[in-house]
Parts: sequence; C-alpha cells; structure tokens
Amino acid sequence: MQRKLFALGAAALALSFSTAASAQGAGDREGFYVFGGVGAAMTQWDAKRSALPAGQKRSQDKTGASLVLGGGYRFNQYFAVEGSYHDMFSEVSRRGVGDYDTRTLQLSALGILPIGERFEVFGKASLGRARNEFSPARGAVGLSKASESVNVASLGVGANYHFNDRFALRLDVTGLSKADGGSFRRKAGADDLKTGEASLAVMYRF
Repeated sequence: MQRKLFALGAAALALSFSTAASAQGAGDREGFYVFGGVGAAMTQWDAKRSALPAGQKRSQDKTGASLVLGGGYRFNQYFAVEGSYHDMFSEVSRRGVGDYDTRTLQLSALGILPIGERFEVFGKASLGRARNEFSPARGAVGLSKASESVNVASLGVGANYHFNDRFALRLDVTGLSKADGGSFRRKAGADDLKTGEASLAVMYRF
C-alpha cells in the first residue's frame, strides 16, 4: 500500500512538472493560510492468526473517508510550517474482528518547490498525536474494546495549484506510518496497524 500512496504522489508531481514547464517564476506567497478538504485514509491491517475467522487473509488493506482541516504560515517561496487535524470519520472494519478508527493532530514542516506562476510541489515531514479506537465484532474471541493516544511520525508529498493570489487546490499524500502501541494491538488482535492518507483540499491565503 505504501507504494500505491507514493505512486499517486509521484503522478501528481509529474503532472505538475509537465503542465507548468513553460510558465514564468512564481512570486512570493508569504503569510498565513488555511485549508480544508476530504480524503481517503488507508489502513494496512495485519491481524493475528488467532483472531481471524476461517478463510480470511491475515493482511488486508482498508480504506475509509477522512476529513482534513489545517492552517499554517509560509515564510517564503520554499518553506512553511502548519498544523492540521485528520479525522477518519468512516471506520474501517474487518469481518469477524472489529472496527478501527483514528484521529490525528499533527505539526508539519514543508519544503516547497515553485514551478511557474501557478504550480508548486512540496515534501512534508510531520509529528503528531493520534487517538485510536477499536471495537470488537460480536462473538470475536480474545478481543476487547481499546483506545489509546500515541505519538506518530510521517513523511508525505503533494502539489498546489494556485487559481489566484488567494485560492489554491491542494493534493496531499502521506505515507503509511505505525500509529499504535503494543497494548492496543493485543486487544485488537493485530500484529501491525499502519495508516496513511491521500486528500484533496481547498486552500485560502490571507
């Protein structure tokens, strides 16, 4: 799944390069900005064999809808910092195992490369705090309800298209990162849980 996430990001970057090859240099876009949008939160769920119903694969990739809200400050053409909230408002489920949900607050540093007047691409490093919840399916053996808060770190790529000095469209792809503790995994019957996200947002610069 990690390859799929970064393949999507690479495709967006390639599109930006090819579309904006003949554009002029971008002007400075310093100052505060906010953004909001929706996306797909992707979970790589490796369950313990003892927790699986008969015939179910141990490793599954699950996708749920997500909400993204954030704001930041751009210091110059090439660097910005931002805070954001990510909410998987659609739980991911495994038949006979249970439902998983996560919400994250994170702080990110962005390195930005303008390509012409309207396009730019960026790389992102993030640290944050995630709130994870698990509810076992009815009849699940050896599993129990669990919740935890845990530190998370992730890397991502993205691209912006600026319609004008105020509004832009933003594509953001974050790679899979581990976002759970050992106690949580035991209660959820999981050997490993990793989450990532691809989102599309509208950005407004003040």
